[in-house]
Amino acid sequence: MNNTTKRKLFTVIIGTVSFVLVGVVAGIAIGAPVSNAVVLTIWIGLGVSLFEVLYIQAPLGIAFRKLSPLKHAVLYGGLILILYSTGIAFLLLFFAPPAMADAIIGRVPITLPVVFLIAVTIMLILRVVSFIGARNLLHLLTGRYQRPMHENRAFLFIDLKNSTAITEALGVVRAREFISEFIFDVSKAITDNRGDVYKFMGDGIVAVWRSDDPSSIADAVSAVMDARKALAGRARHYRDTYGYEAEFRAGLHAGEVIASEQGDLRRSIEFNGDHINIAARLEQKAKDHNLPLVFSDVVAEALSGTGFETEGFEEETVKGYSKPLRLFRLKQA
Repeated sequence: MNNTTKRKLFTVIIGTVSFVLVGVVAGIAIGAPVSNAVVLTIWIGLGVSLFEVLYIQAPLGIAFRKLSPLKHAVLYGGLILILYSTGIAFLLLFFAPPAMADAIIGRVPITLPVVFLIAVTIMLILRVVSFIGARNLLHLLTGRYQRPMHENRAFLFIDLKNSTAITEALGVVRAREFISEFIFDVSKAITDNRGDVYKFMGDGIVAVWRSDDPSSIADAVSAVMDARKALAGRARHYRDTYGYEAEFRAGLHAGEVIASEQGDLRRSIEFNGDHINIAARLEQKAKDHNLPLVFSDVVAEALSGTGFETEGFEEETVKGYSKPLRLFRLKQA
């Protein structure tokens, strides 16, 4: 099971457990037996969570996500109604005593709106988890970064190649569809290799890893290689659909940064420090030298003994950094 699948499974568990906890409280409030509430909420919570994670937040869900809010709500309401109806039938057939059937059916006018409201709430929770990441959500809830902390992190800047030409040729709307697919394919490679998507920046991505040990740096490089393989495997799709292939340039650097919570009403975890800027500059150097990945001497040293062969090829001044920086690349790249 890869890391992306594990994260999706964790999100499904969060959604289902949340549904059960809220549903049981609501069930008690309307006088329903706890056992019935547990069975029904597990059934519906699991169904909603799986639909949200495996369809809505997956490539198959692109068409669904493009629907108008009204159509989106109607179709989602239909799903909840189907899950609720089958859940009631399942409960009556296998769990509830026959004597309780009339009472269960009689509570449908009350329980159905409650279930719908809970489902919408859980859907929003899953969207939040998807948006900021389960790990970051946990950090925000526990207040880990309320005070700034020094951390060692590796930053990977990825930028779509020829984005300006693609946008001019396809137009803004079609180009955005192209970029959305590109970001989805690259993001999966990042999460498969234990990384976190830190930010989406137009037609690019900033990913982050903890860099306390060399294996994390190797994971970041593996993410680049896996992303290139994924895009190469879908090259025909991109050509047939958009007339262009999806390629990128990347810069990788690691070092100590300051991690802290930022914002007031809308809060997020932000990283600050020169090492982030250096990673961004290295991505620009990858463009200048027409290479898929350029990284620093810090990264090259960490990769020693990990199976990746590196070589230095230039020593250049990087904007925002006073000393000349040695540039490295993969020998097989």
